[in-house]
Amino acid sequence: MDPLHSSVDARLKKYIIITSISLFIISLTQKCYCTTSECGDSIMAFLLGWAALLSGGAGISWLANPLLFASWIILKKNLKLAMFLSVAALLLSLSFLMFDTVIANEAGQKHQIIAYKMGYWLWMGSNMVMLLGTFVLMLRHNTRLAKS
Repeated sequence: MDPLHSSVDARLKKYIIITSISLFIISLTQKCYCTTSECGDSIMAFLLGWAALLSGGAGISWLANPLLFASWIILKKNLKLAMFLSVAALLLSLSFLMFDTVIANEAGQKHQIIAYKMGYWLWMGSNMVMLLGTFVLMLRHNTRLAKS
């Protein structure tokens, strides 16, 4: 790869990661969804969401977080793996839309989801930026390969 393409790709990677991380951090300051009893804080869903994994259901979508983090870290070294991880993260974050209820407390009581708030959509945006960014980088890479 010539230095010009290497420099442009390095800058693109930097912008993609910064944008995705920024959206993620901003999402943590917002409400993420509302149930019949209350609206949840994104930061609490992020910090305690791993516990919902044990109960199944909507908790599975929390796994998008470690996949997204891994895609941020791996992007600089392995574009294909970062793209795969970002696809998986986006699909898991989208899976939250398939569930009607979430666990509301330690007793396992479930509440119906009645609305999705800005925190959820910003989290989705963070995942989408990462996915689209890796696709653009892969397209640039494959285009260069096809020309040579």
